[in-house]
Amino acid sequence: MDPITVLVVTFIVFLLIGVPVAVSIGLSAVLSMAVANFPASYLVQTAYSAVDEFTIIAVPMFILAGVLMEKGGLTERLIDFSRALVGPAPGGLATVTIVACTFFAAISGSGPATTAAIGSIMIPAMVRDGYGRDFSAAISSSAGGIGVVIPPSIPMIIYGITAETSISGLFLAGVIPGLLLAFALWMVSAFISKRRGWVSHSTVSRSLRGIGGAAWQAKWALLAPVIILGGIYGGVFTVTEASVVAVVYALLTGVVLFRQITFPVFFDAMVYTVRITGTVLLVLVTGRIVGRLLSINQVPQTVSAYLLESVSSPVVLVLLILLLLIFIGMWMETLTQIIILTPLLLPVVMGLGMHPIQFGIVFVIACEIGYSTPPLGVNLFVAAEIGDTTMERISKASIPFLAAETTVMALVAFVPELSLWLPRLLGFVN
Repeated sequence: MDPITVLVVTFIVFLLIGVPVAVSIGLSAVLSMAVANFPASYLVQTAYSAVDEFTIIAVPMFILAGVLMEKGGLTERLIDFSRALVGPAPGGLATVTIVACTFFAAISGSGPATTAAIGSIMIPAMVRDGYGRDFSAAISSSAGGIGVVIPPSIPMIIYGITAETSISGLFLAGVIPGLLLAFALWMVSAFISKRRGWVSHSTVSRSLRGIGGAAWQAKWALLAPVIILGGIYGGVFTVTEASVVAVVYALLTGVVLFRQITFPVFFDAMVYTVRITGTVLLVLVTGRIVGRLLSINQVPQTVSAYLLESVSSPVVLVLLILLLLIFIGMWMETLTQIIILTPLLLPVVMGLGMHPIQFGIVFVIACEIGYSTPPLGVNLFVAAEIGDTTMERISKASIPFLAAETTVMALVAFVPELSLWLPRLLGFVN
């Protein structure tokens, strides 16, 4: 039997019987290699090469930094600063949630982490202020997804490794689309809040003095993205080195300044980081093996040629790819779909003239949408648990926000400068 047929059939069978996705990929790849008479040493070499990259160190470091910053007291100060910026206004707390998630996204790099950190404080606050429980959970879930679009971003790191493109360029490219996503979510939340009469009972006045005071209190939180991203683009350190700097900064602020990180807290953060990193590396290893199998059998070239020949309109082809990304994002874990689909779709979009960095941002936005779509939307599960609501109700409340995010994704796909202007300005794109 053809190795690719074995790969696809066994992968589907393993998924149907409940085998975890990463394990399913690995077992399918091993069986395919056995059918193709590949030596076992090739499997080991391919697996080793997948993790033998200096850049991968950034993944566990950014995960740990995000956890430590949340445990160390930076989250509360970001929320207080966001409250001062927004003040008392219709939908004020929803806006605070979006602003706080945007700031935290520049620290975390993870959608679920952003949802958990901000949502655990803002969802109960919105419910107390009279906002709908489902709406409160839905806006936290959707805004939390911004965490993977605004740099630093763990999915961008994985995409950069898989597509062999500049991670620093990807980070820059995500800034404007990330802000557009925040603006789109704000417009939808403000419209819904105004129609339903949800007004925040905030005693914080929006004044220069109030904003200045809140900014001073949050100065260490606001300084974090400046140090991390400023160091990368100022040439002081690489993305990997920046991740270590982020961990050191989180420890200094949490232990020395705020004194909220104790040894048990640090130990729990390390355990969480190891658990998440283990999953990521397993997916990365098995995904690399599948990628090699597909390349050897020229599957990406075949898929690219078929799509380019069968769909005459570039616009229609791009729309089909966007729909495919959203659909698969509903069923597959983020890093898995990046590793599997990038080798397949990147040649197609490059054939249409799309830059790899632009496609990377489109792909990451699709992943962000996947965080808030059932049945496997991680952010939905996190927000539903915090908000004490059901997946069905929060999914329904998320529909307007998902529509706004899909609109932004389409804009980024069809307007290259939204993602390429900043990288081009700083010399990452010719």
